[in-house]
Amino acid sequence: MVTPQEDNESIVQRVGAANLLALRASTGLSQAQFAAAIGLSERALRRYERGERELPQATRLAVIERFKFDLLATDRLATEVGAAKVMLSPMPTAAIREPRDFWASLRQEQKVFREKNYTRLGQIILTWRDHAYFTATAYFAMKHLSFALDIPFGIEVHGIDWMFLASAATILLLISSVVAEMPVFKVARHLLRVGKSYFDARGTLIAPSRPLTLTPFRQLATKAAHSMPPSPR
Repeated sequence: MVTPQEDNESIVQRVGAANLLALRASTGLSQAQFAAAIGLSERALRRYERGERELPQATRLAVIERFKFDLLATDRLATEVGAAKVMLSPMPTAAIREPRDFWASLRQEQKVFREKNYTRLGQIILTWRDHAYFTATAYFAMKHLSFALDIPFGIEVHGIDWMFLASAATILLLISSVVAEMPVFKVARHLLRVGKSYFDARGTLIAPSRPLTLTPFRQLATKAAHSMPPSPR
């Protein structure tokens, strides 16, 4: 026989599992990335999402600290246990948040990946590498822009811009490691989607509009110009 206490525990377990699954879906993280973010193994996360085990308080607090969302502080839980008469929402609060920017989401995924696969020293070295690559790429692009616009840029010593040469060498040295860590196909798919949206929008903007109509004043002026006799030669 199922006691009321056991029934309440199953409700908490079921609601917590549904909210956990919806929260992960709203963040766009994979099971491995989400599990690493809250300090769980991927296997344990799968069991919690399927409702096979009740969420421990440590996991609940980790989710609150990392994602600012309490898996059990929802109207759905109160409704399930009969503590409030409210309409059930199709998704928990975290699932209807504003979608995050693609690049911010990508940066968060990279951060979680590094925290899981690299030591603290390794993460610091990768951060320095990112800054060096970004600085070199920015200087290299600005130098090419100055060549195109024929404006002075940079500091030359005996006619040689050593910063330009150093930036080119830095890019060649680091580009392989940067590309290897970047999810190239995901970025390419995003850029193609953005490009398609841009050209679709331009196609809408340059569509033929309604024909131009003359104002009454211009109509009279045009009629008078046509009715004037030709000037003698």
